[in-house]
Amino acid sequence: MTAEIFKILIVCFLAAAFCVVLRGKSDEYAILISVSTGVFVTVFLLGKIVVPISAIEAVIKKYAVETEYFKTALKAVGIGYITSFISDICKESGQVSLASKAEFAGKCALFLLSVPLIIKVLETAIGFMK
Repeated sequence: MTAEIFKILIVCFLAAAFCVVLRGKSDEYAILISVSTGVFVTVFLLGKIVVPISAIEAVIKKYAVETEYFKTALKAVGIGYITSFISDICKESGQVSLASKAEFAGKCALFLLSVPLIIKVLETAIGFMK
């Protein structure tokens, strides 16, 4: 996997170099290359992440551990990655205000995702105090 990571870094570097060259001539193509490269890298890495996630899920099922927390953690990581990706695209295209709105939306999504966990923690704490 280490060699594949270096290949991804080289692809990102080359895409960034092409974007710099194109930036003065055609901003649209520079953004298109940037977004396309980002999508390619994301899809590639998601394919690599599936196997370890499946292994973790197998261990969780084997020992009958509640999967709700694991699923919530995965969703939170996904929200973070997607939010960062979209925010970076907005920043690259000069839309700093939209980038901050995307980041705010991601933070709100994380909060909403955590509400059921917060409620469970509060219920558990109140149960101990009774």
